[in-house]
Amino acid sequence: MTKTTEDLVREINELRNELRQMREIVNMLFSIVVESEDDDVEEYLDYPMFGGIDQNRLNN
Repeated sequence: MTKTTEDLVREINELRNELRQMREIVNMLFSIVVESEDDDVEEYLDYPMFGGIDQNRLNN
């Protein structure tokens, strides 16, 4: 099955579009993970054993 130049160009353009969409998805997922980790760090810092504000009171 041989493809014409037009078919190949069309397929390349479709693949480029799919790649662009996948990059957008990966970027969104990365952003979600990074934001989630930032939120987790802030939550853990509230606990005394992780260096939170109440740690000094426990040592007194």
